[in-house]
Amino acid sequence: MFCFPYAGGNASFFDLIAKDLQEFDLVKIEYAGHGARHKEPFYQNFNELADDIYPLLKKRYSGNGYTLFGYSMGTITLVEMLKKIVDDPGMREPSHVFLAAHEPHSKAELAEFTDDKLDEWVKNKTIKFGAVPEKLINNKSFWRIYLPLYRADYSIIGTYKFEELDLKVNIPATIFYSETDTPRKEMELWRDYFIGECEYYDFPGNHFFIQEHYQEMARIMNARMW
Repeated sequence: MFCFPYAGGNASFFDLIAKDLQEFDLVKIEYAGHGARHKEPFYQNFNELADDIYPLLKKRYSGNGYTLFGYSMGTITLVEMLKKIVDDPGMREPSHVFLAAHEPHSKAELAEFTDDKLDEWVKNKTIKFGAVPEKLINNKSFWRIYLPLYRADYSIIGTYKFEELDLKVNIPATIFYSETDTPRKEMELWRDYFIGECEYYDFPGNHFFIQEHYQEMARIMNARMW
């Protein structure tokens, strides 16, 4: 299972759920500029991200069945990987995809923000999502380290245009969401791209509902892996 993290996140985000997916080889993808790759420059757009990540995915591809799991920004990474997979005769399609916590809406307003306005928006959004422990909300050292990561990721999200996404696949899709974060009505727009079987699971909580419900999510994923 190839796992793609949220904006500002790193590969360790999936460590918690990995405990309940031990039968499977989880390949937890690290974006450039994040985590173990923190010395590398950030991406300027999703084309750069896809050109960087796809060779990593293909290098770890064993030739057997596999799945993709994208959380929040990771859902965009997932569909960009699928575009490359579909065009690559050396790759079989995944048996299933899991998408969580992101509706397929363009966020063009982000591209128009000034740097100061984007920083303010990113801080408020990240805090609202529940990604920042309360004790760190006013910690300048924390924001000095992590704000550039969030800013870089939200900047490329702001330039991504779902209306230009040319993708329609019959791969079964399981979609995780929280009604208070990304309502079912908006999440159902994934059917524009996943035209086969789509199933939806609503979890209480904020954007990071995985932190409380990872065991239930893992049970669902284990049952639908192949």
